This record gives sequence, structure tokens and C-alpha cells, in this order.
Amino acid sequence: MSGIAVFGLKFPSLLKFDERRDENRIKHNLRTLYHVKQAPSDTYMRERCDEVDPREVRKVYKKLFSCMQRGKALEEFEYLDGHYLLPGDGTGFFTSNSVHCKNCCVKHHKKCHIKFILNLPENVDHFKKNTYLLVKNPKQPWELYYINHDKQKIKIEINSVNGLREILLDKSRKNLSRDEKSLAKEVVATYYRIEHPEEQVTYYHNMFCAAIVHPDKKIVIPLAPEPIMKTDGDAKNDCERNASKRLYADTRREHPHLKLIVVEDSLASNVPHLTDLKALDMRYVVGAKPGDHKFLFDLVKKSQCTEYSHQTDDGTTHRYRYINQVQLNNSHPDFKVNFVEYWETDKHGEVQHFSWITDITITNENVYHIMRGGRSNWRIENNTFNTLKNQDYHFSHNFGHGYQNLCTVFGMLMMLAFFVDQAQELCCQLFKKARAKFKSRTSLWDQIRRLFMEFLIDSWDDLFNVIAGKRQDVKLKSDTS
Repeated sequence: MSGIAVFGLKFPSLLKFDERRDENRIKHNLRTLYHVKQAPSDTYMRERCDEVDPREVRKVYKKLFSCMQRGKALEEFEYLDGHYLLPGDGTGFFTSNSVHCKNCCVKHHKKCHIKFILNLPENVDHFKKNTYLLVKNPKQPWELYYINHDKQKIKIEINSVNGLREILLDKSRKNLSRDEKSLAKEVVATYYRIEHPEEQVTYYHNMFCAAIVHPDKKIVIPLAPEPIMKTDGDAKNDCERNASKRLYADTRREHPHLKLIVVEDSLASNVPHLTDLKALDMRYVVGAKPGDHKFLFDLVKKSQCTEYSHQTDDGTTHRYRYINQVQLNNSHPDFKVNFVEYWETDKHGEVQHFSWITDITITNENVYHIMRGGRSNWRIENNTFNTLKNQDYHFSHNFGHGYQNLCTVFGMLMMLAFFVDQAQELCCQLFKKARAKFKSRTSLWDQIRRLFMEFLIDSWDDLFNVIAGKRQDVKLKSDTS
């Protein structure tokens, strides 16, 4: 709860929170507003939060989401046939060249290249720099060569690469299995990093986020983000694809009857991912680009498509070309999708072009809504990520990294504070009145934090009533101790 106070009050750092936590009015306000009996030091807060399993924080998101459901707050987000739009995307919130923990993903800027070949050529100029050649032909045992920056060929003893001899133990075999090759590459890559410690490495934490949105609303309802991080024993980085798979599975488990339309960019328009969504009973509107889906676009050009256009009151002309039940790619002939291509021409004659695939049957009556749903994907970037980074949530600031889960837990608590603010702006009339007093949210945050630091506050109602100026009988007490 002290962590929630830090992010809810938009403190720029734990140090700023720690400097005044022992003042009587701060103790009083933490107790009345956040139910914190004794605020921990910044060091103790980091130590304890570092041990927290990030999945435990998910329970708070679910609790708050359930409150909004019971209060009928979600009803105004219903969009197409009672469904909710759920755009999702990944974002980074920590990066460093030195600070890291066991769960950090790692980016190596000078990667080595590893090739398996049958015969070693005399001239190796066509190989890239920093290339290892694992050579095996029927007449000799395995050999390892390294092509350095000067394109020189250097032989390396197999025994000097820890673990490589065990993989290549059966010298009579010419071919390795896919798993053996993958393991050999990891072993050689580790050897390269040990031999070249000057290589630049970046440690980072990302998370995959999703939020319920509506094209006509600025407010979003975020779900619990899914961390993109290594787990114990993993040698490879986690990825956005796996994180999205976990997030959607958890969402369906926690909300089994919620009717969702997943909205993502073209990276998500692949058969395995769309099959997963189908198994979870989630609809989708996913971007599709000509460069990523040449087969699909070639097939559409040869097919009989429906064309439709109309104009909206703002003078914009909307033109569509769509077809239902078309093959997505050549590798999966039985997997069919519905495809829509869209051109927007504004009153000044400027044209924008978009295209999507969906499992919703497209008609002239719903194609406009499908298009708007597909374009709502930008709200996860603009209304969520940009808000966190530019409106005093300090999303990119390193509040503490820890050795286990601290960085991830702080990221989830920061997103939770954002969720609380969005819920209040949607549901709380008193909060709305306080918000209306300021042109920007950051000015409201400054006022809340100033009053929190200077006066004794008995309740959130008192605080927002004072800011809104609606009740003259409500006054905040000064600390006279």
C-alpha cells in the first residue's frame, strides 16, 4: 500500500517519499487514505516488494475490475454486438547497461554468428565477422573455427568451449538434431561472451498490456499487465508473443463470460496466435500488411470482393473492399479469415490506407464499426503508454531494480495506480468535479500531492470536496503538533 501511495500520489522517486514519511501529517494521511499503519523506508520497501510474486498483484486488478462490473461501469464500453474492444501491445519500462536482475531480458549488441558446414573453404571472406564455423565431414572429427574482425580464420580447440564436447560426443554422426544444434549454438554463444567481455549488453524489462477501450472515449480500463521476463533456468529471453498468450489465457480464466474482441497489429496475424484466441472464445480484428502477407493480398486481388463507400458528417469519405472466408496463408489452407481493406479520404483530399483480418463476418452494415475497432489499437499506445510516460506517472523512471521481482512489481503497481485513476474518472462524480477544476491531469496531481503534504486529511471525500470547492463546510485541518 505504501507503493500504491508513491505511484498514486505521483512522487517522482522513492527518495522524495522517504524524506517526509515520518512527519505527523504524512503518517496521518497514509493511515486514513491508504490504511498504512507504519510507512517503511525506501530500502525496506524495495526489499519486501522484491520478494513479491508479480502474479499476486493480479488479484487487485481483478477485484477492482469486478467492482466496476457490478457498478455497471463497463456497459458504456460495449461496442459491437455486446463485445468489448481489447487492444494489446508490448512496452518497455526499464533498460540499463549495468543494473540487472536474474529476470532481466538481455540484448547483445555484438552478436556472434554460428554456422554448421561440411567442409571448410579456403576463402572465408563471404562469412560475416564474429562467425563460428562448426565443421564436420565424414573423414574427420568435429572442428571449430572463428572468423574474426579481420576475416582471419582461427582454429579453436573443442575442449576449450565448456560443454561443447559433450554435445558432439558421437563423432561418427554427421548430422545433429535440431535440439542438439540449438544447444550447441547456446554453448558457443556463451563462450563468445566470455572471450569478449567488452561487448555491449543491454538489460531490459518489458510488459505486454491490454485495456478495454471504446473509439468514442479517452478513458481506458487496463487489465493486469503480463511481464516479459526470463524465469528461473531459462537461457532465452521471453517474448511478446508468449506474454500475450499468458495474458489472454489469464483474462479468460478470470472473466470466463466476458465477450472480447482482441485488437492487435500485424505481428499478431499468424495462425498459431489466432488459433489460440479462437480456443479462448475471443474474437479478433488484427492488422494485416502487404509485406507480411503477400499470399493473402495476391489472393484478394484475384478474388471477387465486395466494395462499399459512404461519407460521414465531417466530410470524410470511407471506402472499403472486403471478402469473407479467404485463406490467410499458403501453409494453412484450412484456416480462413475475413479480410477488409480501407481507404480514408478527408475533406482536404488526404488519403490513409489500412487493412485487417477478422473472424467477424463483414457486411456493409458492420464494416464501419469493424474499421473503427481495428483503428482503436492506437489507444493502447496513446491513452495508456503515453499517459504513463508523459503525465507524471514516471513510467520510465527506475524506482528500484532489486534482485528478483522488484522492477516488475513496481511496474505493475504503477499501472494499478493508473487503473484507479481511470476508474475514478469514469465512475466517481466527486473526482470528476475535482478534475474539472484543472485543464490538465498533471495540475490535479500536483494539487492532490500538495494538500497531502501540508494538511491532515481524514478521507478522500474531504480531499476531493476541498479541491472541487463544492462544500464550504468541509475544511482540511492544519497540523499544529
